[in-house]
Amino acid sequence: MDDRERYLFDLSGFLHIPGLLSANEAQRLYEAAVELEEHALACRHESPKWRAVWGHEYWQNQQHAYFAQMGGPEDAGTLMIEDFWLYPDAFDMLIGHDRTLTYVRRIIQSEISINNSELRIRYTNNASGMHLGYPDGRRQKYRYEVIDGEIQATMVRMIYFLHDVSMDEGPTCFVPGSHRNAFPVPVKTGSVEDDPGVVGIPVKAGDGILFTEACRHGGFVNRSEKTRYTLHVGYGPHFMKSQNISTMDEPVNVTDELLGRLSDAQRQLVVPTVRVAL
Repeated sequence: MDDRERYLFDLSGFLHIPGLLSANEAQRLYEAAVELEEHALACRHESPKWRAVWGHEYWQNQQHAYFAQMGGPEDAGTLMIEDFWLYPDAFDMLIGHDRTLTYVRRIIQSEISINNSELRIRYTNNASGMHLGYPDGRRQKYRYEVIDGEIQATMVRMIYFLHDVSMDEGPTCFVPGSHRNAFPVPVKTGSVEDDPGVVGIPVKAGDGILFTEACRHGGFVNRSEKTRYTLHVGYGPHFMKSQNISTMDEPVNVTDELLGRLSDAQRQLVVPTVRVAL
């Protein structure tokens, strides 16, 4: 993250990064996402189920231990697969992705770890409701400040786009500057597009969007026949536990199989060890 990018991130609460992934990387991840979608739906009915802390009903794949949930009607909902890299092993490259870390380390001023991992699959007519911003974004978990010339954030997220997304295809959207606003949203219509000040961000395959969770965000209605696939990876200080809905504030869900595939540096990101100064 250079000084220009840092300025724009601080100004808006998010940063659009063209070409974060190569065309080949985006294509390989897209193919893996479609394969994982099929795998998760195929095991849905015979897998163990329970209701998570925020009320979402999840199922857990018994072979690879990832979690999945379908939000809303099946013909107009979102399939969300958490801990997607437990499905070997096309997604491992995103654990410790070098270019991503150059951005995250400019924003989180401590040893970092990964606390969130979601494959979001959004079908026709789906929208992702607007959330956070003031006052929810003022909780300590979503802290955002600038102190002594450095950004001090607690939770940030990188979204990786695996294909082009136009304005008709349900782009990710934000209310720029809402990570700093002092007043609640004056009108809540229930329609994402009508949220005051909201803007959608069209993207190309391989682009990324980095944002602070304190910024108000969501997703416009997918008005196309195209299914949307995005990968989300969340970062925070090493002491934060899982921020996936399925395992909220519990240890991050990992398996021996995953840890056995990773390098020491990658393992440190998903299962951090706290270093105590003597």
